[in-house]
Amino acid sequence: MLNKLFRFCVIFSVMWMSVLSAAMAAPAADASNAVTSHPKYKEFYEILQKQVKENSADFGAAVFCIMEATDGDEQAVDAWMKAAAKQGNLAAEHWLTNIALSEIPVDKVLSPEVRATYQRMAKLADKGFVPSMLDASMCLRQGIGVQKNEAAANKMLTAACKTGDFMARTHWLVSTGRMEFFSSRNKSEVDSEIKRGNFYVIFRLSNLASAPNDKMEWLKKAADAGSPDAYFALSALNSAKHPKESRELLEEAVRRHNPEAYFVMASGLLDVKGENPSVREAGIQPDPKRGILLLKTAAALGHLRSCLSLGHSYLKGLLDLPQDPQKAYFYFNHPKLRNTVAMATARGYMLLHGLGVQQDSAAGIKLLEDAAQVGHPPASIILAAEYFSGKRVKADARKAAQLLTDAAATGAPQAYVYLAYITAKGGEGLPADSSMARSYLRLASLDMGDKAQELYGELLAKDSWEPEL
Repeated sequence: MLNKLFRFCVIFSVMWMSVLSAAMAAPAADASNAVTSHPKYKEFYEILQKQVKENSADFGAAVFCIMEATDGDEQAVDAWMKAAAKQGNLAAEHWLTNIALSEIPVDKVLSPEVRATYQRMAKLADKGFVPSMLDASMCLRQGIGVQKNEAAANKMLTAACKTGDFMARTHWLVSTGRMEFFSSRNKSEVDSEIKRGNFYVIFRLSNLASAPNDKMEWLKKAADAGSPDAYFALSALNSAKHPKESRELLEEAVRRHNPEAYFVMASGLLDVKGENPSVREAGIQPDPKRGILLLKTAAALGHLRSCLSLGHSYLKGLLDLPQDPQKAYFYFNHPKLRNTVAMATARGYMLLHGLGVQQDSAAGIKLLEDAAQVGHPPASIILAAEYFSGKRVKADARKAAQLLTDAAATGAPQAYVYLAYITAKGGEGLPADSSMARSYLRLASLDMGDKAQELYGELLAKDSWEPEL
């Protein structure tokens, strides 16, 4: 098609060819200009340049800057990173290639597209950007976009370590088995990193400590060294007895861009109705706008609970966000998280009902089946409803009952209520049994109390069962 257009332009006029070329190029140029001309773009780009100088893969400040500048536009992150990469920023290019290499299906790891993406990452590594060196080393070790090469992976990791980078040195200590136990702190290589103030190493040692006093001591050491994870862990440990101290530690973890801290702080800022008294006791006051920006920043960084929270909120119109199934699906389809069972279950549900995406019941059932097989209760419950109703799969009430039994056994007591309902009703391959239904309801009541009977009554009144995500 483009060749025909080209010939047409040559035949009729060089001028018309120029006009057509300009028209075709304009949308991309305008999109890039719209980003780079934004008043906050310079600040964003300077943050990325600082990351390059420091060999840092901490994108928290950069992403939050985008969210503030665009009032939480989820699509803006990709556009701003592409604009910065186009200007030659290594950190932005690393972000894009890292996203592209995330969660690649096993049968696609050596596809031409993945090979090309690996080559982009390798070029960044050759320029000495340490986060790209670590990713390239991982690709070589696992055979992603390149043939497996353990020797080349080790060589790349060693080169990264020679820069003195804390993260690279920690990767090397872990991958070589030099830091497997808390006692490893006494090894010369580990002790050397502790003395250098390598907070990744110190924080890892706190996790390896089994004695509570040792764990607390090393968490404090890690925090003193600047570990965002340590600040968050200390905040969580202090939340019950020392709420104000906990808030101060949480705020420090937020300042240091810990995604889990973003999520917890956002939860407090979004608690407009005061449903969590400990939030007020800690001194966190409602600020929904900042709460949403923090939540969206954490989600963009690949934080699972933030993605799920935003996905559910857009699906149902919660947190004062508009009901928008397409945005919900966007969050349920985060490239770094899409293969987790929670995300697969959410996407399975969306595909099943055609919410925010073209309906594909077969693909939805497949995702739910896979999640149910690894023991994810929500997937089992949604799938059980499908087999009981027979709307999109062949009816099989016996299979539905088994799925609900599995869900109840893995921590979902409400599954016993649904089991009571379908047992009372009976279905394909499952005879009605009111006595057994009452037994299931009693089992549900052990955990749910009166809520079990309330839910059961609602199911009977509606005479239908369509579980929500």
